Amino acid sequence: MKKIKRFAAVFLAGIMALALLTACGGSGSDNPEFDAKVESAYLDALNKAFGTSFENDDAIRALAVTHITEKSGADSLTNETIWKTDGNEKNVVRQVMLCWELKRDTRSYVPLFYQAANAQTITANRLNVQALLGTVNKERDGAKENGRTLELTALGVGAKTIGGKTYVAIGFELTNTTP
Repeated sequence: MKKIKRFAAVFLAGIMALALLTACGGSGSDNPEFDAKVESAYLDALNKAFGTSFENDDAIRALAVTHITEKSGADSLTNETIWKTDGNEKNVVRQVMLCWELKRDTRSYVPLFYQAANAQTITANRLNVQALLGTVNKERDGAKENGRTLELTALGVGAKTIGGKTYVAIGFELTNTTP
Protein backbone atom coordinates (compact mmCIF):
# COMPACT_ATOMS: atom_id res chain seq x y z
CA MET A 1 0.00 0.00 0.00
CA LYS A 2 2.82 2.40 0.88
CA LYS A 3 4.49 1.63 -2.45
CA ILE A 4 1.30 2.42 -4.35
CA LYS A 5 0.84 5.73 -2.50
CA ARG A 6 4.50 6.64 -3.11
CA PHE A 7 4.19 5.70 -6.80
CA ALA A 8 0.97 7.74 -7.12
CA ALA A 9 2.62 10.76 -5.48
CA VAL A 10 5.65 10.57 -7.79
CA PHE A 11 3.40 10.00 -10.80
CA LEU A 12 1.21 13.04 -9.95
CA ALA A 13 4.25 15.20 -9.29
CA GLY A 14 5.61 14.21 -12.69
CA ILE A 15 2.33 15.08 -14.41
CA MET A 16 2.21 18.46 -12.65
CA ALA A 17 5.80 19.23 -13.66
CA LEU A 18 5.02 18.27 -17.25
CA ALA A 19 1.93 20.49 -17.27
CA LEU A 20 3.98 23.37 -15.92
CA LEU A 21 6.62 22.96 -18.62
CA THR A 22 4.01 22.64 -21.35
CA ALA A 23 2.30 25.85 -20.23
CA CYS A 24 5.59 27.72 -20.33
CA GLY A 25 6.32 26.64 -23.87
CA GLY A 26 9.97 27.68 -23.95
CA SER A 27 10.21 31.47 -24.00
CA GLY A 28 6.47 31.79 -23.44
CA SER A 29 5.80 35.23 -24.84
CA ASP A 30 7.38 34.98 -28.28
CA ASN A 31 4.94 35.19 -31.16
CA PRO A 32 6.87 34.66 -34.41
CA GLU A 33 3.75 34.65 -36.61
CA PHE A 34 2.61 38.03 -35.32
CA ASP A 35 6.18 39.39 -35.45
CA ALA A 36 6.32 38.47 -39.17
CA LYS A 37 2.97 40.18 -39.78
CA VAL A 38 4.22 43.40 -38.12
CA GLU A 39 7.50 43.27 -40.06
CA SER A 40 5.65 42.85 -43.34
CA ALA A 41 3.33 45.82 -42.68
CA TYR A 42 6.26 48.08 -41.80
CA LEU A 43 8.40 46.94 -44.74
CA ASP A 44 5.50 47.67 -47.11
CA ALA A 45 5.15 51.16 -45.61
CA LEU A 46 8.91 51.79 -45.87
CA ASN A 47 9.07 50.67 -49.50
CA LYS A 48 6.11 52.91 -50.32
CA ALA A 49 7.67 55.94 -48.56
CA PHE A 50 11.08 55.41 -50.19
CA GLY A 51 9.72 54.37 -53.61
CA THR A 52 11.67 51.11 -53.43
CA SER A 53 10.97 47.38 -53.45
CA PHE A 54 13.51 46.03 -50.96
CA GLU A 55 13.16 42.68 -49.23
CA ASN A 56 13.66 42.68 -45.46
CA ASP A 57 17.44 42.84 -44.98
CA ASP A 58 18.75 40.17 -42.58
CA ALA A 59 21.56 42.32 -41.11
CA ILE A 60 19.21 45.24 -40.43
CA ARG A 61 16.59 42.89 -39.00
CA ALA A 62 19.15 41.34 -36.63
CA LEU A 63 20.34 44.79 -35.51
CA ALA A 64 16.71 45.85 -35.00
CA VAL A 65 15.85 42.80 -32.88
CA THR A 66 18.99 43.35 -30.77
CA HIS A 67 17.99 46.98 -30.22
CA ILE A 68 14.43 45.97 -29.30
CA THR A 69 15.77 43.47 -26.77
CA GLU A 70 17.96 46.16 -25.20
CA LYS A 71 15.32 48.91 -25.03
CA SER A 72 11.87 47.27 -24.97
CA GLY A 73 11.20 47.70 -21.26
CA ALA A 74 12.38 51.31 -21.07
CA ASP A 75 10.04 53.77 -19.40
CA SER A 76 11.61 56.66 -21.27
CA LEU A 77 13.80 57.02 -24.35
CA THR A 78 15.72 60.00 -25.66
CA ASN A 79 16.50 60.90 -29.24
CA GLU A 80 19.92 59.28 -28.76
CA THR A 81 18.66 56.01 -27.26
CA ILE A 82 16.07 55.46 -29.99
CA TRP A 83 18.87 54.81 -32.51
CA LYS A 84 21.45 52.03 -32.89
CA THR A 85 24.20 52.09 -35.53
CA ASP A 86 26.32 49.35 -37.06
CA GLY A 87 28.90 49.28 -39.86
CA ASN A 88 32.25 50.90 -40.45
CA GLU A 89 30.67 54.31 -41.18
CA LYS A 90 33.16 54.89 -44.04
CA ASN A 91 31.74 52.53 -46.62
CA VAL A 92 28.56 51.11 -45.12
CA VAL A 93 26.34 52.22 -42.27
CA ARG A 94 23.30 50.44 -40.93
CA GLN A 95 21.07 52.35 -38.59
CA VAL A 96 17.87 51.26 -36.86
CA MET A 97 15.30 53.27 -34.99
CA LEU A 98 13.11 51.80 -32.30
CA CYS A 99 9.55 52.79 -33.16
CA TRP A 100 8.20 55.15 -30.53
CA GLU A 101 5.32 57.21 -29.24
CA LEU A 102 5.63 60.53 -27.44
CA LYS A 103 5.45 60.19 -23.68
CA ARG A 104 2.72 62.31 -22.15
CA ASP A 105 3.75 65.62 -20.57
CA THR A 106 7.45 65.30 -21.51
CA ARG A 107 9.74 65.52 -24.50
CA SER A 108 10.79 61.91 -24.25
CA TYR A 109 9.51 58.79 -25.96
CA VAL A 110 8.25 55.36 -25.02
CA PRO A 111 8.62 52.24 -27.17
CA LEU A 112 5.67 51.66 -29.48
CA PHE A 113 4.16 48.19 -29.30
CA TYR A 114 1.31 46.09 -30.63
CA GLN A 115 -0.61 43.32 -28.90
CA ALA A 116 -1.70 40.42 -31.07
CA ALA A 117 -5.00 40.00 -29.22
CA ASN A 118 -5.94 43.66 -29.81
CA ALA A 119 -4.70 44.11 -33.39
CA GLN A 120 -6.84 42.76 -36.19
CA THR A 121 -4.76 44.61 -38.79
CA ILE A 122 -1.36 46.24 -38.51
CA THR A 123 -0.89 49.78 -39.74
CA ALA A 124 2.66 51.11 -39.69
CA ASN A 125 3.11 54.22 -37.59
CA ARG A 126 3.35 56.96 -40.23
CA LEU A 127 5.29 59.35 -37.99
CA ASN A 128 8.04 56.74 -37.43
CA VAL A 129 8.26 55.90 -41.16
CA GLN A 130 8.54 59.61 -42.02
CA ALA A 131 11.21 60.09 -39.32
CA LEU A 132 13.30 57.32 -40.89
CA LEU A 133 12.84 58.80 -44.37
CA GLY A 134 13.89 62.23 -43.06
CA THR A 135 17.00 60.77 -41.43
CA VAL A 136 18.06 59.03 -44.65
CA ASN A 137 17.57 62.22 -46.66
CA LYS A 138 19.52 64.24 -44.08
CA GLU A 139 22.41 61.73 -44.15
CA ARG A 140 22.51 61.74 -47.95
CA ASP A 141 22.35 65.55 -48.15
CA GLY A 142 25.14 65.89 -45.58
CA ALA A 143 27.32 63.48 -47.53
CA LYS A 144 26.64 65.34 -50.77
CA GLU A 145 27.79 68.63 -49.16
CA ASN A 146 31.08 66.86 -48.36
CA GLY A 147 31.56 65.52 -51.89
CA ARG A 148 30.40 61.98 -51.13
CA THR A 149 27.54 59.94 -52.53
CA LEU A 150 25.52 57.65 -50.29
CA GLU A 151 23.22 55.12 -51.90
CA LEU A 152 20.30 53.53 -50.09
CA THR A 153 21.13 49.83 -50.43
CA ALA A 154 18.72 48.16 -48.02
CA LEU A 155 15.75 48.60 -45.72
CA GLY A 156 14.82 46.36 -42.86
CA VAL A 157 12.39 45.79 -40.04
CA GLY A 158 12.65 43.76 -36.89
CA ALA A 159 9.78 42.88 -34.55
CA LYS A 160 9.98 40.97 -31.31
CA THR A 161 7.27 39.99 -28.86
CA ILE A 162 8.30 40.33 -25.24
CA GLY A 163 5.80 39.85 -22.44
CA GLY A 164 2.85 39.95 -24.85
CA LYS A 165 3.96 43.24 -26.42
CA THR A 166 5.35 43.28 -29.95
CA TYR A 167 7.97 46.00 -30.38
CA VAL A 168 9.22 47.24 -33.76
CA ALA A 169 12.46 48.77 -35.03
CA ILE A 170 12.96 49.98 -38.59
CA GLY A 171 16.21 50.71 -40.36
CA PHE A 172 18.26 51.40 -43.43
CA GLU A 173 21.66 50.76 -44.96
CA LEU A 174 23.61 53.46 -46.77
CA THR A 175 26.66 52.62 -48.86
CA ASN A 176 29.33 55.13 -49.88
CA THR A 177 29.56 54.95 -53.68
CA THR A 178 32.06 57.81 -54.03
CA PRO A 179 34.99 56.65 -56.17
